[in-house]
Amino acid sequence: MLEEEPGQPLTLPVRDIRVVFGLKSRHYEGFARSQVAHPHEFFCPMEALTAERGHEDPDMRAMMSRATASANFMRLP
Repeated sequence: MLEEEPGQPLTLPVRDIRVVFGLKSRHYEGFARSQVAHPHEFFCPMEALTAERGHEDPDMRAMMSRATASANFMRLP
């Protein structure tokens, strides 16, 4: 936490990042067939991100569970 606004440029290291990209369906289909995502990238159709009650979709829930930091461990202590 910063006590006050920095007076000069501030660089902070980022140790962990995960990004969810929402693509239009027509883009998503072709992209998913032909691309390899980096380990920190997750892709889904934009409609899945904006759907009412989309957080209850089994496919969305499965993707989000793979995107958690705990997914990198065999089991948590």
